[in-house]
Amino acid sequence: MKLRCQLKGIKCPRYEHHGNFSPDDKTIKRLLPDVNWCANCIACASPQRPDIQEDLRQIGVIVLIEKGPRFNPTHRSGASFSTFIRPRICGTLMDAKSRELTHSNRELCSFDGAQDPSKDPDAEVKQDLGWLPEVADPHAEFTDELVRNISLAATLPKLLKTLTVREREVFACLREDQRNCEIAEVLNLSESRVSQLVTQVTQKLTDTAQRLGLAD
Repeated sequence: MKLRCQLKGIKCPRYEHHGNFSPDDKTIKRLLPDVNWCANCIACASPQRPDIQEDLRQIGVIVLIEKGPRFNPTHRSGASFSTFIRPRICGTLMDAKSRELTHSNRELCSFDGAQDPSKDPDAEVKQDLGWLPEVADPHAEFTDELVRNISLAATLPKLLKTLTVREREVFACLREDQRNCEIAEVLNLSESRVSQLVTQVTQKLTDTAQRLGLAD
């Protein structure tokens, strides 16, 4: 996902932080202006929804608290905290606005009553959301169920045996919750190649997990 500020002539906030991240009150307050900046950016971008700006701000703070401690300042990529946290906050806020627009549109269709049942109730919202880049992770279910939420202590070696060296490197990045664009930068690959490798990793590990009884 290529991030850019949705408001013309405005640059993304810096989210400057060095070393390990601890979400204490002092740190959160210091970064709050950056979160507010992003919340205002997403809320005021077309289609404008300034009424949800405060909700987006709260969501951004939650992402900062939950995701910030995962930052590894000694990671071999040398990525800064800004590079790590900004796409996570931006992507989550875009997704939250998308859901809110879809929900509002459905309520409006329901209120209006007589609607053509063959008409897609989300069509207008989808058109309005043309400015939104894709933020959903197509492999979220796989990584959530297999990589993050189950113990791999005994099964991980068996799973990794099915992967090539490069695929293992991609898998390691996925376990650190990195997006394709970040993996591409870390491994010095094109995003299209990373996408291909992610698909290969997902397929291989899913097949192996099924054989081991870890997935349906």
